[in-house]
Formats: sequence, structure tokens, C-alpha cells
Amino acid sequence: MPTPIDETALKVHVGPDGHVWYSAGFGAPRDSGQAVEAFLLSSVCSGGNTRVRLLGIPANADLIAALYLRRANKELAGIDIAGPNICESQAELADPELVLHRMRATSLTPAVGGWHSLTQVDYFTYSLIARLQKSHDVLDTQSTLYLYSIPVYRALSFVPTLSNEQAAQLIKTIVDPRWYVDRRAPDRQGKLDLFMGLTPGTQQLVSRAGSLIHKPRELRCALVLTTWKTVSEDLVDLTDPRNFLYRIQKNAGGGWRGDLRASQALLRYLRYNWLETLEQRSGPRDRLFVPELFFKTPGEIESYLQHTAH
Repeated sequence: MPTPIDETALKVHVGPDGHVWYSAGFGAPRDSGQAVEAFLLSSVCSGGNTRVRLLGIPANADLIAALYLRRANKELAGIDIAGPNICESQAELADPELVLHRMRATSLTPAVGGWHSLTQVDYFTYSLIARLQKSHDVLDTQSTLYLYSIPVYRALSFVPTLSNEQAAQLIKTIVDPRWYVDRRAPDRQGKLDLFMGLTPGTQQLVSRAGSLIHKPRELRCALVLTTWKTVSEDLVDLTDPRNFLYRIQKNAGGGWRGDLRASQALLRYLRYNWLETLEQRSGPRDRLFVPELFFKTPGEIESYLQHTAH
């Protein structure tokens, strides 16, 4: 059912051809026939009382980043984003007209992908994605600055073997961990693991030397693995508390099973640290990432807390 905000909000979405589609209030979806830069200069997207709504997906990243700067300059009344999970399939996401109708009908809460106000934390994420799209996935100076500005990077940089290039791609791929929350079991990570290809069958193929991988889930599984596994196991100091992923890999027996357990651990570590940085409530808050429940030794806990305290 439409909310009161839907009556006045400008809903926008970038279609597969790069054109911005829009729906003003309860108006019918329309193709502006314009790319992002031209649309931002049009009369449709102007006025200090305008509130904009759009989906937080890579296709909209450039538009989201530009709209945030307008909001910061008080040229817009507000910006709301929701997850792609308000649509039922990738096919629906490719249909701008249907997407705009779905945006009007969603009733999801923010914690599971419903509407929330765009924040500075969101801005840095979408700016990173937009820059990577323009640089053909090259992590240049500008995209590196955006990566460093995303709060969850502090936790990621605790991993000494981290590849910044792959970490940026991982953030670009996931976009927002709230988009993968299972509404029936919010604390479970299975939906994100499945999306990233962290299953026994896929991991066996990815970990096997010389394997040719091409399916999206295989490529995403390889992305997680190469984000942390950048050094041969025999060259890693397993006594270093920061090398917790390599210890998980070894304790699981090495090979593809060890790779799978360590990659799942990295994704869980990323997810809870990321969700914690997205929490905007004021006052006392429960920690979403609890080091004592994740790490196995006091040395790991102490090292993590020292690293993230700075």
C-alpha cells in the first residue's frame, strides 16, 4: 500500500539503456530519455521541497552520489533508498516501469531492505561503486579515497593479507548487507553466502588449480577468496593474531574445505561489522559485531580492538 510520502516523492530509476525513468507522486512511470547528468539538470529533478526515492543498486550509483551532494546543499528535501529485494527477480529489475510500481508498493522495514534515508556512509559506498564503473574497475586514487572513507574498511584492513582491489570489488558486489537479510531468520547469513557462491560444490571448483570459472556465482566465490587469500599458506605467520582467516583455513583441513570456512568467516566478519556502521540510532546500542563471539583467542580479540580503536 502506498505511504503518505509516495504522494509527493519523486521516484527514479536508471534503466538498462542508461535513461532515467521517473514517477512523480502517483503519476505514471515515464522515460525521461535522458542520461543521469542531463536528468539532474532538468526541471523534473529540482526544487528544495523535492524528496527522491530510488533503489540502492549499482545501476543507480552515479545518480545516488549526485543526489546526495544536492541534498547536502539543501537543494532537495530528502533521499530515500531501498534494496533490490523489493523486486522478485533480476528480470523485474531490468524493467524500469515495473520497478517504479514496485517502489510504490513495498512495505519492508529498513532492516530488511525497506526505505531508509540516505546517509554519508551510503554516499561513500555508492561513490566508490560509481567511480569503479567509470574507471573500468581500476582502483585509482579517487576510488581508493572512497574505499578508505567507508567505515567498514577499518575492520577489513585488520586482515594483513587483504587485497584492496578485491575488497573494493566485494563492496561493489554486495552494496549493502541489508539487501540479503532473510526475513524469516534475520540473524542467518545463508542468503548472502549463497549469493556469493560460498557452497561446497562451487568452492571445490574455484579452489581447484587450473579450473575455468565463468558463472556469476563462481566468479563471486573467487572474489571472496582472493580478497583475503593473497599469500601462500606456507608464507603466513600463523602466530600473528591478525591472520585468523589462515588459521581457520588450516584448522578446517586446508584445501577447498579450508578455503570455504575461511571465506565464510570473512563474509560473516564483514557483514556484522558493516551492519554496525550502518546503524543510525542515537543513544546506547548493542554491538552487532561481538569480538568475543567471533574470535577464538584473547590475543585475536585484543589485536582487533586495538586496531579498530584508532
